[in-house]
Amino acid sequence: MKKLLVAAAALAFAVNVNAQEAAGGEGTIGGVATSTVAAGVVGVAVAAAIISNNRGSSVTGPEEEVLVCNSGDGSPVNGVCTGVVVTGTGSTTATATYTYAASVQ
Repeated sequence: MKKLLVAAAALAFAVNVNAQEAAGGEGTIGGVATSTVAAGVVGVAVAAAIISNNRGSSVTGPEEEVLVCNSGDGSPVNGVCTGVVVTGTGSTTATATYTYAASVQ
């Protein structure tokens, strides 16, 4: 943002030209004062610098998301967590597998 403000200020100063009367038509190019031509050249150079500096990007992309599962469950695979519950009474046991979406941290 600072670069843009500095470049805009420089462009404003470069374009702000005072009209000067040339005696006898001297100091003109095709009826345009040489100071106006010089200011135009500076303005074009500043505009080119602004465009050149605009090629870079100071905005960073989103941070990498970290997917996590509940404690005791396996690591997430493609954003899905898998857990296992073992229940039983006496000599009989039952195993149940469940899945759920991983949390973003």
